[in-house]
Amino acid sequence: MTLDGVGSISWARVLWIIAGGFLAWFASQYLIAAVRRRVIVGEAELDSEKRALTLIRAVRYAVRLIVVAVVLMLLLSQFGISIAPLLGAAGVAGIAVGLAGQGLARDLITGFSLLLDNQIRVGDSVEIAGKSGTVEAVTLRSVRLREYDGTVHFVHNGEIKIVTNRSLGPVFSVLDVAIDADADVALAREIIEKAAASLQADARMGSQVRGPVEIAGVDRWDGDTVVIRARLPVAPSAQAAMRREWLARVKVGLDGAGAPNPT
Repeated sequence: MTLDGVGSISWARVLWIIAGGFLAWFASQYLIAAVRRRVIVGEAELDSEKRALTLIRAVRYAVRLIVVAVVLMLLLSQFGISIAPLLGAAGVAGIAVGLAGQGLARDLITGFSLLLDNQIRVGDSVEIAGKSGTVEAVTLRSVRLREYDGTVHFVHNGEIKIVTNRSLGPVFSVLDVAIDADADVALAREIIEKAAASLQADARMGSQVRGPVEIAGVDRWDGDTVVIRARLPVAPSAQAAMRREWLARVKVGLDGAGAPNPT
């Protein structure tokens, strides 16, 4: 750009464009936040709230990209750089091929499909692309997962082939209780039921229980032990915690009843 070109730039318009960009940015974020407060109170608990939260975050990400892109194009035009010839020279097909080659198009298409089909929501416990964890964020480009130990995985949507969602629909805490083959199976079943009932009556954890315990019975006979399988319907985010607490209470019950434990 020549000095004459620099002198012909309307710096007032440049400032207006930048100011308008900031205004559009903050206004859009305020509106999105207002929608979030109206739809979701506190943390998302219901499936519908989780889906709404995920969509809201994806929309926020897309709006940010659009605002930045528009401001950049307007600024380029003020500096005498026309983007029309650039787009025309590349062509729509060329742009599409370039995006596909970088994997960006595949990420965007897969991300849109994940959101549209309600396969992943923020807060879900999932396994994707060989990684497991709790979903912290979903955008049209990627999914952010956090493991129990705090490890974070960023998975590009284009790498997702199969989604294993442990938080979609009815979920259960599944318990396998191994007892000595000489133990009273009926007594063990009763202890498992009482432990589940105590969870449901617990002031702190009772709200996470979604129904009565289901005992499948003896699931297998393994040498000197038999394994009794049971499950308890719980809130999607409470599977692991409920299982650990339930198992601890079953252990206390078995010890109190003098039931022989496997050696």
